[in-house]
Amino acid sequence: MRIRKKLRESRLRTHLQIRAWLQPKLGKAGERLRLVGRIRLANIWARKHPKRTFACVTGTLSLLLVCSLIMNNSKPDGTDNAHGIGVIANMEPLFQGFRTIQSNKGLHRATIQELADSGRAIRRELDSLIAMPRKTHGDSLRIVRQYRRLENIVKFINNGEHD
Repeated sequence: MRIRKKLRESRLRTHLQIRAWLQPKLGKAGERLRLVGRIRLANIWARKHPKRTFACVTGTLSLLLVCSLIMNNSKPDGTDNAHGIGVIANMEPLFQGFRTIQSNKGLHRATIQELADSGRAIRRELDSLIAMPRKTHGDSLRIVRQYRRLENIVKFINNGEHD
């Protein structure tokens, strides 16, 4: 247990050092090129136009594939082109990883939705328990427990970007 904690702390320190070194450099470039705003606008556009986004990405990748194949075939030195095709064939694990990420994203969204629904049900239950004119000790304990559960759900949902 202590070894894991030390390793985690060491990784965190390294990460913080790298981030401290990179952040000013990337920050200046990002400010100069106004990347944050452009990325935000591109993401908004991509969310509004998923079919166009898919078509643009697919078209760009196809164009790059065709250009790279043409460039490899036009080499005068007669190098082996089978290597280039082998590289393309080795892309399947990358696509499989992408599919896994997409399926995990769907599961994550479903989990967040379930948590939100559970939070709503707990809130309704809390409202009815609080509205009771006479509460027993058990009711008070239940109110506290449910309130803590609701707090944890809200904290988890608000903790990160779950889009």
